[in-house]
Amino acid sequence: MTDEIAPAAGWRRVAFFSVLHAVCWTLSFPPFELWFLAFVSIGPLAVAAVAAARTRTVVVCVFLASMLGWMVLNRWIGAISGAGLPAIGAYLASCTVLAALCIRRVGRSVRFARVPLAVLLPVAWLGVEHLRGHIVFDGYPWYLVGQPLIAWLPLAQVADLAGVLAVGILPLAVAGVLADALLGRGSAASRRAGMLGTTVLGVLVVAYGMVRVRPMSTAPDGPVVTAIQTDVPQSNKVAWSLEQQQRDFVRFRDATYAAAVEAAEAGIEVDLCVWPETMLPGPGFETAALDTLEMAGYWPGRRFVAAARDLVDATGTPMLFGTSTVPTFAEEDDGLVAASRYNSVVLVEPGQTSVPPRYDKVVLTPFGETMPYIRAWPWLQDRMLAIGARGMQFNLDAGEAITRFEVDWTDAAGESRRLAVATPICFEDTVPELCREMVWGDGGEKRASLLVNASNDGWFGDSDGIRRLHNQVARFRSIENRVPLIRAVNTGISCLVDSSGRLVAQLPAREAGVLGPRAIELDDRVPIFATVGVWPGRAVLVALIVMLLLPSRRPPVDPSAA
Repeated sequence: MTDEIAPAAGWRRVAFFSVLHAVCWTLSFPPFELWFLAFVSIGPLAVAAVAAARTRTVVVCVFLASMLGWMVLNRWIGAISGAGLPAIGAYLASCTVLAALCIRRVGRSVRFARVPLAVLLPVAWLGVEHLRGHIVFDGYPWYLVGQPLIAWLPLAQVADLAGVLAVGILPLAVAGVLADALLGRGSAASRRAGMLGTTVLGVLVVAYGMVRVRPMSTAPDGPVVTAIQTDVPQSNKVAWSLEQQQRDFVRFRDATYAAAVEAAEAGIEVDLCVWPETMLPGPGFETAALDTLEMAGYWPGRRFVAAARDLVDATGTPMLFGTSTVPTFAEEDDGLVAASRYNSVVLVEPGQTSVPPRYDKVVLTPFGETMPYIRAWPWLQDRMLAIGARGMQFNLDAGEAITRFEVDWTDAAGESRRLAVATPICFEDTVPELCREMVWGDGGEKRASLLVNASNDGWFGDSDGIRRLHNQVARFRSIENRVPLIRAVNTGISCLVDSSGRLVAQLPAREAGVLGPRAIELDDRVPIFATVGVWPGRAVLVALIVMLLLPSRRPPVDPSAA
């Protein structure tokens, strides 16, 4: 007598299904983008986990197969850190193993023998996915099972109910039906119930999506925006010489001014122009820091600040600049040292003479700008950087509050209106809860009508697949919050996304260019996600933990065996 339903597949079968899972999972994401494979990719993993005779066989086969797949998807990290690529591959493979063990536990339990995998698989996978995406190491919300489904917009619209988690339920239910069929698990009635329930779910998801996808407007009556794609060939956070700063700034300035002149000649009034993350050189616009630099004779003083203000006045357009901000400098024996440093977006308006409002990045990029957990021991962080990412410096401070900018614009009726803009920086556009907080107040009132992401994807080198994934992930913030999004990205992909997650316009990767001018369509819908945020993910994680902790029930005694 045992506590579990126990198929006894050998290691060859387990290895086959582990590799099949890794292949389907890898191919469903950019650069391959065979998005329909998201519907089946977790099925082979479930078969391997439930059918294996030994748990250690699951651990070994799933870890090795999925680690290779994860390293293919994250190959760009190898150019930055030779040690970082196998490290992230091992970490993500461990998350896959954890999910497989959870599936094995609930899928083999007699307690859940009558529950189809179409129900169990979403709980097991999404619980672990929430753990990886939002909790461990400050969260890694990339490569979630629902993300590829944005390739067909109706499938992605349920994100306005409970985020990307809601989008992942359907492909996991489909994978559960396939896994039950291959395993012969449960009774015929339970398998039919799983198939029927999944079919109904699919119809509801598609129907809801067809209703919620707004038709693309041919002449939207909204603010007109432009974004500058600068294409600095390497990450300017690591190495940007003084000569390069001057040369690149002139290029950015000239492109911006030329676009403004072209728009004016076409009779188009641009309401907002955006530069990518950290593209304005210098220490920012803070008076105390600039005074210190000028009095001490340090470069660049106010040179770039004055040039930026001149550009805004010349174009007559408010501009959001991505820049670094040093509020004050401290005098030390070896010269001036930044007392603190922030990754910022600053709004400069025509005729403005005061210090412009700024937003300092609140969520620093894990392992790109900060070391989760390890940051508590600076000496250890420095050692690890020296070994795995020589040349990088984690010297940024996190901002303390969200800033929403306001810009004037005139609608088609000639009425002056105010546009509230929130500006997640770089990785922040992949963080659902932060973007929700930027757009929505606690009482459900909309505090921002447009998301603007200033990003520097120069870190990705020649890996355009990860750039497309960043776009894919960011588009969900538009659906969840029902707001348009404009992305100004150093090496691309700069784009305009409407409130249904549709790519309205985009620039090619790794080419300098100007996006727009394009009018955006504002949206006054209030999604359920505005209220619930990521709480559904937390609820699924709690449900999974409870299921794992429940004691197993003994299978019934067969009288004929007596």
